[in-house]
Amino acid sequence: MASALRPKPLMPPATDSGPRLRDAALLGLLHGPAELLPISSSGHATLLPWLLGLPYSTLPSERRKAIEVALHAGTAAALVAAPPTTPVDMPPQAKSLALSVLMLAPTAAVGLLGRRVISKRLGTPATVAAGLAAGSAALVFADSLNGKRTTVDFSASDALLIGVAQAPSLWPGVSRSAMTITAARSRGFAAGDAARISRSGVVPASFAAVALEAAVAFKDGGAPRDLAACGVAAAAAFCSTIASRGLVGRLERGTQLWPWALLRCTTATATVLRIRSNGNDGVQ
Repeated sequence: MASALRPKPLMPPATDSGPRLRDAALLGLLHGPAELLPISSSGHATLLPWLLGLPYSTLPSERRKAIEVALHAGTAAALVAAPPTTPVDMPPQAKSLALSVLMLAPTAAVGLLGRRVISKRLGTPATVAAGLAAGSAALVFADSLNGKRTTVDFSASDALLIGVAQAPSLWPGVSRSAMTITAARSRGFAAGDAARISRSGVVPASFAAVALEAAVAFKDGGAPRDLAACGVAAAAAFCSTIASRGLVGRLERGTQLWPWALLRCTTATATVLRIRSNGNDGVQ
């Protein structure tokens, strides 16, 4: 009975062939801008290959997880090697290890405790589309808020509450950036400053994701089989992240968020239409 309630992804049967290098490169080129913008890199990395019918979408989940590790690693390495030219003006206390832990701990705890449930129940096209829609609603809500606080006002309570708000981003499609920006604006931060706070957490969050996902991937035997594809994915993500750094500046100038919400909804709508055309909602 329990197995009958388990979501079943709308994907063709898994094959024994590895991921094509051009699929890995395409995902890497997508990952850089998607990670820097509030549109959900994980959601688009799941849905676009499926919508486009790429062989990548037929791989077993543990092998796709290995590629995701490489994507996060490439993006994090790019942001360390060549960070956006505009520095994040955070006060010294906000850069402390303690505040970094406060921002990461809630999401890390949920990820460690709920990894299997998240993987099994929230990784189907239908649930990812729902995550995109939920994140879009959060961005529209954030656009309605006006604040005056700046990054120099950032405190321990801000770090903890924003950290808690990031936990739902483990649902593929929701987006860490979208939740962080929305939470920061709910705390009274101005639009551009909320975006800067979000950007300050990209590298720690990426390295935390790499550590967790790498442990899982190596345990399941995914990474050693697909080293070439992982290398291509990481290299493409590295390059696309560097090329996309200018997008960060637009967010930090306080531009409205609804265009990104619209983009997310477009992907979600395309997914729903594809599901309906297949006569299956992705749940068996």
